[in-house]
Amino acid sequence: MSASWVLSDEPFWHWGNRVNTLRLRAAYGASGRQPSTFSALQTYTAVVGPGGANAVTPGTLGNPDLRPERSVETELGFEGNAFDRLSFNFTYYNKKTSNEIVSQAVAPSSGFSGSQLINLGQVKNNGVEMDATYEAIRRRNFSWSINGNLTTIHNLVQANVPTAVSNYGTYNIVGYPLNGWWARRGVSVDRDPTTGLPIASTVKCDSVGKPVSCSTAPFQFIGASTPKLTGAIGNTFTIGKSWRFFALVDFKRGYRELNQQELIRCGAILGVGLCKANYSPQDYSSAYLSETVGSISSIGDVDQYIQDASFTKLREVSATYTLPRRFLGVASPMSITVAGRELHTWTNYRGLDPEIATFEQATTPPLQRFIVTLNYAW
Repeated sequence: MSASWVLSDEPFWHWGNRVNTLRLRAAYGASGRQPSTFSALQTYTAVVGPGGANAVTPGTLGNPDLRPERSVETELGFEGNAFDRLSFNFTYYNKKTSNEIVSQAVAPSSGFSGSQLINLGQVKNNGVEMDATYEAIRRRNFSWSINGNLTTIHNLVQANVPTAVSNYGTYNIVGYPLNGWWARRGVSVDRDPTTGLPIASTVKCDSVGKPVSCSTAPFQFIGASTPKLTGAIGNTFTIGKSWRFFALVDFKRGYRELNQQELIRCGAILGVGLCKANYSPQDYSSAYLSETVGSISSIGDVDQYIQDASFTKLREVSATYTLPRRFLGVASPMSITVAGRELHTWTNYRGLDPEIATFEQATTPPLQRFIVTLNYAW
């Protein structure tokens, strides 16, 4: 259900020379999502057993109690135009999902590996969505238009099946964001007096402000795995009837990703450390070195590798030239566009690229590209 009210059409509206149009709107809706086919079934996989005999091995655990997901959402907002130059759109949304279907790691004691689809009790999502276009300059032979959008995202697990954090990773814990990052925090380690290297058996982790053995330290919330703020700003310049220039910058803020590359290299997972900290330990703090020994991944002491993945990217710069029709001798226009994409990234994330952090061991990061395009219609 939705409803809107065009305030600027009312007799009492006396600000038409400044706010040309203004419309208020509200909407309410509900929807559902059914589980994927066969997700309730426990399956086994055929394998070759001892002596070439037929055998089976556990496949997927399944979940016969899996129920459909249901969401209810309310939206409030407004849109309009001001000063014949600025168009704007604002929306506040509040969404509640019950029985949300998520993938959860399977306990090894079940005899199955991988993950299992389960129902969360309830998840709340809310935030705002805004976009606007401002015609900064309008001249006969020159114009400048600015377009921007901004979205905030806040989600919270309000109810869930009992879940224990057994190692570092993402978990759905009541009172925290959906798929939040959890890990133990290393705080100190003793150094070998000769080499300065950390002594693995002396690693300590944080427990309510006190250093304790990592095997008994609690797992702590490190941060959200989804951005809390996203947005983009685009600028378009038009010169005469033939030239158009465009630039786009976008960004994401307020989330973290696991830097697998650094964890594998610096955490001695390959059997030997391959980072500067492994060769010049005197240049690093005791807290940092506590997460560079070979056993850290097994005890979950990896919080320094779950890094802030916020970034700003110069996503595209392009120039388009439209050939005058008199040069072509045809009615349809022809244009040539030269564009550069993925030109630069500003980020404190230490991995290859914050957009492919989760799969950076097997995924090529977005490559810088230059493209020439010819457009012709007939």
